[in-house]
Amino acid sequence: MKSIKTKLVLAISGLIIVLFSLMTYIFINENKQELARDIFVNSRNFAELTAGSIANDYNVYLAENSFVYFNREIRAVFEQMPDLANIQLIKYGGEVLYDSKTENDKQYEGSPRMVQDKVFLEQTQSRNSSIFTLDTKRVVYLRLDDTGQLQYVDVNEKPVVAFNPDEKIEYLVQPATNETAAVYSISYQSLYDSVNQTMMRGVLLAIFGIGVGILMAFLYAGSITKPLKKLTEGAGILAKGDFKHRVVVKTKDEIAVLAAAFNKMAMDLETSTKALVYKERVAKELELAAKIQKELLPKVIPKMPGLDISAGLLPAEEIGGDSYDFIKIDDQNLLMYLGDVTGHGVPSGIVVSVANALIYNYSNEADLKLLLLNVNRILNEKTTSNMFMTMVMMKWNSALNQLKYVSAGHEQMIHFHAREKKVTLTPAGGIALGMLPDIAKTLKEDEVKMESGDVLVAYSDGIPECWKNENEMYGMGRLKRAVSDYSDLPSAFAIRNALLADVKEYAGKYKQLDDITLIVLKKS
Repeated sequence: MKSIKTKLVLAISGLIIVLFSLMTYIFINENKQELARDIFVNSRNFAELTAGSIANDYNVYLAENSFVYFNREIRAVFEQMPDLANIQLIKYGGEVLYDSKTENDKQYEGSPRMVQDKVFLEQTQSRNSSIFTLDTKRVVYLRLDDTGQLQYVDVNEKPVVAFNPDEKIEYLVQPATNETAAVYSISYQSLYDSVNQTMMRGVLLAIFGIGVGILMAFLYAGSITKPLKKLTEGAGILAKGDFKHRVVVKTKDEIAVLAAAFNKMAMDLETSTKALVYKERVAKELELAAKIQKELLPKVIPKMPGLDISAGLLPAEEIGGDSYDFIKIDDQNLLMYLGDVTGHGVPSGIVVSVANALIYNYSNEADLKLLLLNVNRILNEKTTSNMFMTMVMMKWNSALNQLKYVSAGHEQMIHFHAREKKVTLTPAGGIALGMLPDIAKTLKEDEVKMESGDVLVAYSDGIPECWKNENEMYGMGRLKRAVSDYSDLPSAFAIRNALLADVKEYAGKYKQLDDITLIVLKKS
């Protein structure tokens, strides 16, 4: 005859097995459907958010053969979407401009790659986004009606069988610009991994549950109340501030788990207290570092005949990656520069400080190219491979009424011609400081011929890349218009304030993601 304990153990164990098996089965099915829906929704939203940026990055970088910069932006896109397998950028004419699968390490070189599949070509030419299903191999176009409801149509915008979000998609096509479409290939590996993990958790939980059931049948009240008393006493000691106290419970049930959690809580409280002290110290050190970096900026801009000068910097964090300076060589010559280190924060701030010191050291060098070559050589040796600095170095000679400059991979300066009332961009050129040991072949000294009333604006990429929301950024077009609109103001200082105010008004309350810096020169 079986004892009550045995029957209780068998009953509880059987019930736990049935319950956990049923719950695991239901949860797996629900989780699988929910993940499939999430992947579809996230992919669609992600495509809408990033297609325009990818096309813009292509025009800004890859179209100009700046594969390193473009590849950096594409890697950031992949990091934001774990379920993304591949990205393509295709012109409406069918030419494949970019394919991440084949252009992982270097830019594609060769004859134009054309889309051969007519159905796929129709998708890339449509103004509506579309999907290609993985299981049924059909194309479904997505359109929003006047009420904002999602409709499923064919290429001619006629209704088709609705797409079930539980289905899987092979790829999604999203219009990026009036000339291009972005294609996102989707991976469901995370879904499969989640299902496998859920099954494993179900098995582990069932095993754990059986063990708990057996322990519940054999344990007595005394073995429960004793460790609870220890925990109560331990809580009192912990309340007095002794975070090193630990409760020792040798039972193998939920009370032991509770005791472990109690001890973990005591450990976390001790760690948190130390972390809080450390955080306060770091905050004060960052505040001090920010003050030191601010001291590196020129307090007074030198007065030079023939040129009205102003500058400003708005850091994105306590420590910025942008810098500018003015070094008066003599009564007739003024050296000035604007630099932008990759990223922002403490590492960028250190590179800024090093560069600032190097430029001061070599400021007596008459040849701007040689000056930058010396700075580049030391930055390349003393900084990590992923830290580099774009820079535009300028030199004003009041006796010759001459402004020369050298660009090291920096943004093109904007030149407002007062007589014609138009703006132009100075030629691009050079490569960022610190990227290569020798950049002599990439540097070129140019001259900007400025007439009375002309304005020249040097700026960091934090201005054109200032975001208003997740989809819209300031852009070069708006910056050029702003320079054209404000260049008639009476002073460089007024122009600087107007440009910065325009950028901040555009961004509104959206978080500033990069440092904003500019130098304004107005010819008198």
